[in-house]
Amino acid sequence: MPKSQFQQTSFASGELSPLLKGRTDLEQYYQGAQQAEGVVIVPQGGVKRRPGTQFIDVALRGNTRQTAVNPLMPNGGTPALLNDGNASTYATTDANAGTPTGYTVATYDLGGSYDADFLTIENAHLIRNGTGGAYIQTAILTIENLVGATWTEYKTITITSEFGGLVSEKFDISSIAVSDKTEWRIRVNLNAAESVNWRVRMGEWNFSAEPTGYTPASELKTFDWEYGPDFNFLAVMTENNLRFYRTPHAGSANTVYIADIPVPYTSAQIPSVRDAQTENVMLMFHEDQKPRRIIFNESTYATDPSNSFVADEIPFVDVPKYDYNDSSSPIPVPAEQTITFDHFVVGNQYQIDVEGVLSKNITYNGVASNSTAFNLQKNLQEMPNFPSIGITVVPHSSSGTQDVYVITFAEGSAQPLELLAGFPTSANASASAVISFTQDVVGTTRAEPVWSVTRGFPKMGVFSDGRLWLGGTKSKPQSLFASRAGEFFNFFSERGEDDEGIFITIDSRGLTDIVDINPDRGLQVFCAGSEFLVKGVTPSTVEVVSQTQHGSFNLEAKSIDGATLFVDKNGNTLRQYVFSFNEDAYTSNDISVLSSQLINNPKDMAILSGTTTEDANWVFIINEDGTGAVLNTMRNQDINGFTRWTPYNDPDSVRMNQLESCSVVGDDLYVIVKRTFPSGVGRDIERWSFDYLLESSVKTTVTAASPNADVFVPIDKGVRLSGYTVSVLADGDVLPDRAVTFSNPDYGVTITAAELDGFSTRDLEIGLNFPVKIKSMPLNTNPGTRGGQNTMKRKKITNINLRVYESAGIYIDGNAVPIRKFGDAQDTPLNTPFTPRTGIIEDDAGGNGWLTEVVPEITVPDATPFHLQAIQYEVESS
Repeated sequence: MPKSQFQQTSFASGELSPLLKGRTDLEQYYQGAQQAEGVVIVPQGGVKRRPGTQFIDVALRGNTRQTAVNPLMPNGGTPALLNDGNASTYATTDANAGTPTGYTVATYDLGGSYDADFLTIENAHLIRNGTGGAYIQTAILTIENLVGATWTEYKTITITSEFGGLVSEKFDISSIAVSDKTEWRIRVNLNAAESVNWRVRMGEWNFSAEPTGYTPASELKTFDWEYGPDFNFLAVMTENNLRFYRTPHAGSANTVYIADIPVPYTSAQIPSVRDAQTENVMLMFHEDQKPRRIIFNESTYATDPSNSFVADEIPFVDVPKYDYNDSSSPIPVPAEQTITFDHFVVGNQYQIDVEGVLSKNITYNGVASNSTAFNLQKNLQEMPNFPSIGITVVPHSSSGTQDVYVITFAEGSAQPLELLAGFPTSANASASAVISFTQDVVGTTRAEPVWSVTRGFPKMGVFSDGRLWLGGTKSKPQSLFASRAGEFFNFFSERGEDDEGIFITIDSRGLTDIVDINPDRGLQVFCAGSEFLVKGVTPSTVEVVSQTQHGSFNLEAKSIDGATLFVDKNGNTLRQYVFSFNEDAYTSNDISVLSSQLINNPKDMAILSGTTTEDANWVFIINEDGTGAVLNTMRNQDINGFTRWTPYNDPDSVRMNQLESCSVVGDDLYVIVKRTFPSGVGRDIERWSFDYLLESSVKTTVTAASPNADVFVPIDKGVRLSGYTVSVLADGDVLPDRAVTFSNPDYGVTITAAELDGFSTRDLEIGLNFPVKIKSMPLNTNPGTRGGQNTMKRKKITNINLRVYESAGIYIDGNAVPIRKFGDAQDTPLNTPFTPRTGIIEDDAGGNGWLTEVVPEITVPDATPFHLQAIQYEVESS
């Protein structure tokens, strides 16, 4: 039988679609694999075991507010409004009760059996009583709990009367003894004089507990907040709650819980929440909720981290107005003004000044003339101050040299107009010719704020070119809004000056509902049917220019390596939005066409830049079915390869695990994994790390007993792994898998006396193993016969050589293989210390016999290092 050889030295194309099995004409065919699971691509050409994940915490399961007890308000107010679950209904003190040390705003007696986990205050602020006192007032709310017989300060909150200063905070009180968190009160430091002029108003003051059991009551989503160099936060949103963790930094290798903040988002709304950040401010958007602002105070963090985040509503100023003209629109009151022409003659021309905007020249056609009225009406209606309908002009009276007309501004033209002005412009007009106005009815407009409780709110926002840009609202999904330059919350726009706000609607043949806006190499706008670029940054120069016509899936776009990645509206294609100098426009290239099977209606995406020369840039995609894909990319090296990201799943299919959400914070990827076990569901927060070989992994040290005996080792929050079989590594040993068991009060694993024999301590890594598998595309070689290539012929592998780097525990077709290197060979690491080796696995004949699609399956069943650099085959063909 003729023999031939083939060597695969690169896996840069990653896992390829089954549809490519016949495309032996493609270069990528010989650099890809049928399966590339549990690995990442190395830019130099090989593949290596993907990082394990460090267990961080269990995500908050929910937040159940207690309703059995309402507070009391001894100095006025409606206390039930503080505990109605609605932060927009307010309880307000109404007594002049101040003393030199202030007064009590509200009190709680929760009873001796309720074990609260959280204390929440929402929308606390000061409001003026009458007109006296300072223009802006601040005060301190002191939260106190009764410890024994003594009222003890727990936290303080600064509140203000300043516009937008609705303060919301949340505190974890789970560690306080039940006996010390039964009675609570809030006091304010307003003195007697101040309390006359100012009142305390709050939307909520309530207590809640995390639900028992392990069935989560909420959707969740992760967000990143990069506050400063080496000062970053992971935020995890669950229903009505946003939890912050500080990520590893100088002085700490751990991800540490910091604080919780109340947010208004329901479980169903969470997947659609978007954020924007600048310096110490995070903004959050959802079309059904007032946009929120979260402020981080670094100086407070230094002394009281749990009190370093506060939340309020974004204090927008001069929200743009829009006439929706529907049944929900305000009923307009027509404005009415009277114009008097004095000493005008037929043919005279004049102009009208409407709030600083001049009309065209208008011709006067005679006393009490319908023609004069028509000319005035037509020219007013054409002015940019008004829409195309609503203005009427009728002759009123004439007397002597005066000619009087009544102007009515109705329907869309109705508005509270300033008094108009006018003047003759004809050179032959009499020196006595004048125009005067009187205001009969001020009028109110049908136009209303473009976003509101009635119309919904902005869906997303980004900071770009010194402005806050908002993309689409619930009622105006195709519109873009930009704040004044340098004033992020001020949208004032009147004369179109360069620093004023911008309000522009995208008009195009395709669907233009805005899906995302991305500030990278210009403001990029991704819509349901097309992609656009915003050019110009002032009201007079701004334009939205169409670039490509693909349409975007409802997922945020991500920028990397000079390009922007977005998912096509079909939910199965990842596109690269990049500028083409040949076309002088952006193009949207399909970069997933060779691996389209790995993308399935994604629900989250994050990008992690490589931090070493062995790492590519990684794009993490989480699909709706809980599976994941990793794009390994370096655009300048033309590397674009996908690998499969599969979490641990029990072979019995009872304990199914799914990826839920992911975010990259600094140089760390965090992922939420939903883990199912017989008694419920939990969601683990985990950090991707090459320092870990297992998933949801914890590291700990076990101390041998004296005399030697079995030792039970607790696992951090081990109930999440109840009933799971976990893997255990100990000082380089791969120990046998074992079940997680309960030993009051903890869940954990038992390390046997035999495994501790001869050790005083052992360093353990305990977690879930995940599949690692590489299977090349069906072999295609040319043995040099008239038959040519043998891709669809029966063949047999007679020899395989694998080059590996720092690897151990490799199997080919289910058989352990040694790595040839100076020193002892190693077959399997089980129960033995493994030593990663660099070298060649020689002369393995595979084991699949004669097949058409013969190709070895390379696996690493144990949690050992793996880095495959190349495969060499000798093939015998039929």
